[in-house]
Amino acid sequence: MDPSPIRKLDHGGNIACLTRRRCSQLFFVYSGMKGAMEGLSPMTFLQRSGISDRNVACLRDPNGCLYEKGISADIPTLDAVLNWHEAHIAANPHVTEIYAVGNSHGGWAALFFGYMLGFNKVWALAPGGPRGRDLLVSLMDEDNGTTRYDILYSREIEADRDFAESLDGYPGITLIRHEGHGHLMINGLIRDGLLPTLFPAYKATGA
Repeated sequence: MDPSPIRKLDHGGNIACLTRRRCSQLFFVYSGMKGAMEGLSPMTFLQRSGISDRNVACLRDPNGCLYEKGISADIPTLDAVLNWHEAHIAANPHVTEIYAVGNSHGGWAALFFGYMLGFNKVWALAPGGPRGRDLLVSLMDEDNGTTRYDILYSREIEADRDFAESLDGYPGITLIRHEGHGHLMINGLIRDGLLPTLFPAYKATGA
């Protein structure tokens, strides 16, 4: 474990990075609309999920429009956000495994960036939104050859059900139903003691 992680907050506070040179895993964490993670701060989410000891980049979409307007003056478009991801990965050559997790609007982001950049695995927690869903339906029918996706949702929320089940049968997609959680999937998983069980164990560099 790294005794002295490198912390960085940048781009108008819309990106926060935690770098641990002794860990080979990188998690991109995407918050819901306007930075919401069901009332949890990003650090609290990391702690409750058991990944606060990994390399982490937390992103939020301040405009709430599928990152189409970027996240800051220097990252003003969706393409620029993709380029930032690529540059961040290149700047961390000790990383060999890349993951993404997001809730609600951030669940869409985890699926989109995970697909476009070929992450190892994605966890989308109650992703929603018809426009984002339609974009993914037209995009993800072709396998990127790498990424596997777990979509956790509740059928009791119509929008979440429609989003998740529109991707049923797509390459790499696994649908996981958690009834009783509604759209607040993070809090439901915490309450049931399941959130930390989603993610792989810590892996050191060179392991």
